[in-house]
Amino acid sequence: MDNLDLPAILSTYREENGLSMRRMAQILIMSKSAYERLEKGITKPSYEEIQRILKLLDINPDTFREIDTRGRPVGTISFLKRGLLYGSISTHDALNCLKDLAEAVTCKPVLEWLELETDGREMDIHNVPLYRFCTEDYDIEYEQDGHLFFMFLPAEFILSFEERSYFIYDAPIDAPDKRWLKTGSILPLYEDRIQYLEQVLQKVYGSDFKLIRAAGRVSPQFKQKVLLTVQEIILHFLLCIETEFGQNASVDVLRAHKHQLGIMFRKILDSAETGDHLDLPMKPETQKEVIIVKGDEERFMDWLDQHDISLFEQDEFYVVLDELEKRPAPEGIVPPEMCAWAKKVTSSNAKFREHDEKLLNGLKVFYGVKQ
Repeated sequence: MDNLDLPAILSTYREENGLSMRRMAQILIMSKSAYERLEKGITKPSYEEIQRILKLLDINPDTFREIDTRGRPVGTISFLKRGLLYGSISTHDALNCLKDLAEAVTCKPVLEWLELETDGREMDIHNVPLYRFCTEDYDIEYEQDGHLFFMFLPAEFILSFEERSYFIYDAPIDAPDKRWLKTGSILPLYEDRIQYLEQVLQKVYGSDFKLIRAAGRVSPQFKQKVLLTVQEIILHFLLCIETEFGQNASVDVLRAHKHQLGIMFRKILDSAETGDHLDLPMKPETQKEVIIVKGDEERFMDWLDQHDISLFEQDEFYVVLDELEKRPAPEGIVPPEMCAWAKKVTSSNAKFREHDEKLLNGLKVFYGVKQ
């Protein structure tokens, strides 16, 4: 990348396509502040960021092969194992290295699995690994006694395991949404599922309970578990190869035993199952309140999340924020549109109803308004 004026190229691309700094940051899976530093030439991109930039700009990465290997034997067992054990290689890069090895050995079961993980193509439900299934929680907006409320409903609320709905993560392993990893994701529900939820909730809250809208919710821990499971499968496979054929087994030796490798790999996939042993702990219930910093969107979203603000309301915050980028409000005030959003959230959130100025005061800190 040294022979490219990267800041100028990124700036030109962004302006020609009418993209904001935030949108470019989302596309390249980084924070807005990190992207701003990149476009200003203050920092240089990481290897993974380079790959995403090259893909976005439609530049052939073969031109920049020197950034690819850094003198290391990419694709070898020792390189892969070391990278996974020390966390110095991403899941995406590990899959590509394993692909080099699997193609050299012509091991079909490994290549088929790699295709599912890296291409993100629509999978036949019978071929989806169990670790890519997740039971959905729910974000719900409802009306009762003439008031609107929001509710987070855990999957366990639906007592019958067979009646719970499931989310299948079928995206490419290298295409995570930065915010997805931070707050999770909202997913649309079929009409029959919404009707079923309303019937179940009416039994608990009474017949005047009216479901306005509902969506499935998948936690960020689930995506992280998918990544960890994939890494564990690769590492387990490499260790089995070393145990069976030695640390310095040649490609010719492995190719001669490709059917044995295929059987070995299928057993490893079966043993991975749901990956539940890799479940990550949720945030502790008792924690210090997040301190809001002027202009720091990620910290402000953490603060909202800490106060049980639903993803519906968080999405509405981003909608308002994007609109305000087109017509910025004067400095020193909380924009009226944000005040309206805060009023709506306060009316439906128990934590903020108790302290009706708290959300507005949080926005004042976010916008740097003197109090």
